[in-house]
Amino acid sequence: MIGDRQAQGVPRTFLKSEFLTNTVFLVSSGHFLLEILHQYLPVFFPLFRAAYGLSYEQIGMVTLVGATTMSLAQPVFGYFIDRWDARRVTAFTVIWLGLVMALVGFSNSYWTLMAAVALAGFGSAAFHPAGASVISKAAAGENTGRAVSFFAVGGNLGSAISPLLLAVGLGLLGLKGTIVLLPVVIVAGIWLVGGLGRESRGDREAHRARQSRAGQGFVFGLVLITVVAMTRSWFQLSLTTYLPAMLEGRGYSVVYGGQMLFVFSLLIGAGSLFGGILSDRFGRWQLLLASFALMGPAFWLFMQADGFVQITLAAAIGFALGCTYPTTVVMAQEVWPRGLAMASGLVMGLGWWPGGLGATITGRLADQVSLEVALEGLVVAPILGALLMAALGLALRAREGAPAGDRDTQQA
Repeated sequence: MIGDRQAQGVPRTFLKSEFLTNTVFLVSSGHFLLEILHQYLPVFFPLFRAAYGLSYEQIGMVTLVGATTMSLAQPVFGYFIDRWDARRVTAFTVIWLGLVMALVGFSNSYWTLMAAVALAGFGSAAFHPAGASVISKAAAGENTGRAVSFFAVGGNLGSAISPLLLAVGLGLLGLKGTIVLLPVVIVAGIWLVGGLGRESRGDREAHRARQSRAGQGFVFGLVLITVVAMTRSWFQLSLTTYLPAMLEGRGYSVVYGGQMLFVFSLLIGAGSLFGGILSDRFGRWQLLLASFALMGPAFWLFMQADGFVQITLAAAIGFALGCTYPTTVVMAQEVWPRGLAMASGLVMGLGWWPGGLGATITGRLADQVSLEVALEGLVVAPILGALLMAALGLALRAREGAPAGDRDTQQA
């Protein structure tokens, strides 16, 4: 097929663009389907709790186990995925997670539910670094940010649709309504396995050549980006967890709190779409520095404002926050080209997990002083993110200007 098109005079640039578009579409659709299959548990838990008499603490433990396996296992899976066929892993992990989540409704005890959620978490942990790796390899340095942005947005859309889809199945069939996911799993599996195929020898050799040209990696840069991702998750999870309660304490209605969260989440999605595109144009660390620098004062003003001004500031904070998602992933891959999947797993997995710990610390502080004071303290997170990105920018500039031998001493 390719030979025929080349014989007809079709430019190679078109072929590469067509291949890249197809790969990005498939992997982003896989992310969309994965989150549809995975993110319905909040509407499932009340039915399961009523049927088996679980406490809220037990439900919280199920959530914690799922989040832990999904987050902390990502760098580990990423390490091995760099040595496996990431295309196959991307396709088969959607099937694995989907089969587990389609059968969750047939769990007959707390422990079987816990085991199912943990197994599904491992599937998600393998998918994310594999999918990010496939997209970056296909992009080969051309508009990588744009490609990873579409990957991120696919997951955002799937997460939004999942509870709506399962609410229908659970409403009609009760707990066993999770079985409505089975046709989705079958169709998704056939489509992704056939569409993504295997990684060819030529693809592997081209990727190894790019790795060789890029060097071994910048350990200090990878550590800084991972810490930046941790500060972002601390800020986001704490804010989304306690924002409705803070607004209610100020005399606003529950509906207003929901509207504020909707605007915030919607603009995070928009930022995820445009963040990678903007980073392709203006630079990775430059965009991250600008995003965190904007978030700090915008959040401080948000805490002082109300009404339309407050909603506008929430939108600005959400957009800036969303811009950091694809950009941190691509930047981690660029400073650690020897292991695209592991770098992605560090940022998307290990970088996300501390958010729950940060939200717990914010809650404890709120119990001791007040929720307003505790949330105002969150301004430290974007300020810290901006300082870390400024330090990374200076380190990268110094590294680029150093002689080759000196740069080698900074590599692993």
